[in-house]
Amino acid sequence: MVGAPKKKMVGRYEVGWTIGHGSFGKVKFAVDADTGVPVAMKVLDKATILNHHMLQQVAAPPSPSLDPSTLSSSH
Repeated sequence: MVGAPKKKMVGRYEVGWTIGHGSFGKVKFAVDADTGVPVAMKVLDKATILNHHMLQQVAAPPSPSLDPSTLSSSH
């Protein structure tokens, strides 16, 4: 018997299908797991952002689901 597909969670959001894409990443449909509110989540390609020195332009204020250590360029 095949089990239910595993849900992809990012912070408190359940991420679904891709609804758009561009040069720097994708836009995904997501649902706030706490409230059930649907949202659009922009998923940026880290390598592209760092290669174009655009971290300051795309950096957002800290949020509970954003770990600042994942944005460092020391890799």
